[in-house]
Amino acid sequence: MRYIIIAFVLLSGSTLYAQGISYTYDSGDYSAQTFSANARFPLYKSLFGNVMYRHLTLEDYTLQSIAAQLFYNIRFSEKKSLVLIGTGGLYYEGWRYGAGFRYLYKHSEKLKTGIGLMYNKQFFGNQVIPFWDVKYEPTAKWTISGLFPIKPKIMYHFNKTVSAGFEINGEASSYRMSTTYLRNNQWTGLCRFEWGFTKNLLLSAGLGRNFINRYQFYDNNTKNGWTIITIPLGEKAQPIYERTSKGLSATIGISLRVNRDIP
Repeated sequence: MRYIIIAFVLLSGSTLYAQGISYTYDSGDYSAQTFSANARFPLYKSLFGNVMYRHLTLEDYTLQSIAAQLFYNIRFSEKKSLVLIGTGGLYYEGWRYGAGFRYLYKHSEKLKTGIGLMYNKQFFGNQVIPFWDVKYEPTAKWTISGLFPIKPKIMYHFNKTVSAGFEINGEASSYRMSTTYLRNNQWTGLCRFEWGFTKNLLLSAGLGRNFINRYQFYDNNTKNGWTIITIPLGEKAQPIYERTSKGLSATIGISLRVNRDIP
């Protein structure tokens, strides 16, 4: 497996809420490298923005995307809030967009839960992602958090700065090219390490395995349908060809955290 280059972060002012960059290498018969960067910041009162850039390098293609998200937080009380989400961006040669919501409820200082739904207009069709949002601290040492089933995480905190645990990342994304579009269906399990080496800077690293990592290429005229996360409803479209990259996955990144309570 190739060496992993540690990415760096640029600080960009006191109004920045969260920002980071990361590098991921996926081994296997069809290896892939991903560089991603994002920055989240306040726009106006309860309105927040997020800008994301991604550079995906495959063995025979190099694809890029840039997208933006808007989060509008409606707080009903100290315990209840609703976050409205809008997203859109350019994925290589085509535009994608989506919308959704997340309803959050604070049960106690140790437990916050929520439910949500995202709709994405992907190049392979209409995608619906239902999820359950959890942040649970059963003890001072353990945290269970994330979006179930697409991004859950269990962490053990050795102290205030060093943590380790396990996470699952699920993704079904797509990129438009001149005559075809690419669909990526990826599920990865990672052992994760986090180190807050300053008050606001967090270094993270993960090592694990892709138990599903499939790159499928379709004709641009392929009939669209509906998908729940990665499960198609109705007749399954047949790709022109596909490549799989089941193998080791390694990631490393660094991020700036100023306010952990933003949407």
